[in-house]
Amino acid sequence: MSLFRLSNDIFKCELNAQELSVYAYLCSLPASGSTLQGAAVVSVKQRTIAANCRIKSPVTIAKTIDRLCEKGLVDYLERNKKANGHHGTYCYAVTKQQTDSGFFTVDRHIFGMLIPRQMLVYLFLCKSFSTVLQDCWNSYNDIAAQIGMKRETVVQTVRELAGLGLIVRMQRRSRENRRVYVDNHYSIVQFAVGHIRARMPKMRSAPKSAEIIMFHPAALCRICPEVRSAMWGSP
Repeated sequence: MSLFRLSNDIFKCELNAQELSVYAYLCSLPASGSTLQGAAVVSVKQRTIAANCRIKSPVTIAKTIDRLCEKGLVDYLERNKKANGHHGTYCYAVTKQQTDSGFFTVDRHIFGMLIPRQMLVYLFLCKSFSTVLQDCWNSYNDIAAQIGMKRETVVQTVRELAGLGLIVRMQRRSRENRRVYVDNHYSIVQFAVGHIRARMPKMRSAPKSAEIIMFHPAALCRICPEVRSAMWGSP
């Protein structure tokens, strides 16, 4: 399964965009074990974290993890040593928030596609999305207030996410005046993994391996990366 759970309480931890992006990525990694306190043990290079969180410098990753340590969400574990005496990959103890009071699911394929600012808004929309109603109706002002971002930045980021094909934004008309739009509603585009060759016409050089395919709920069709890139540009 490519989905993992995040607690609704992560938005109460007062994390900025970089901290939330790094913390979410660490939570998405499969644990190799657990500590006595119940924290998940994960091993990952800081360069890998930087690439998947779209943060340029591993130094920034180190500083971000230091802040997560101060907030009690992550802790450094002793690094393994290689046969040549060099230090191995970093190991972290990741304290995950409890999901008893509510959680939302995120697809692991999203990492590497979004910069921290976009990831912050995307995760909030995933958290606000109703799986029963298949809808999310938060206003720009509500999103801005809940994640501590300027309204103008939220508007721009939502536009970017829609342009990347990760969300579908719909506007509802006022009941009193059908010419006026009053509410923004969002749908989250889901991922599916399959073989492009089985879903696309024959190409000169069809990919041999499985690729990520976007499932667009509004269009009710599967869009392969080549078509998606032509429509929205590369993420």
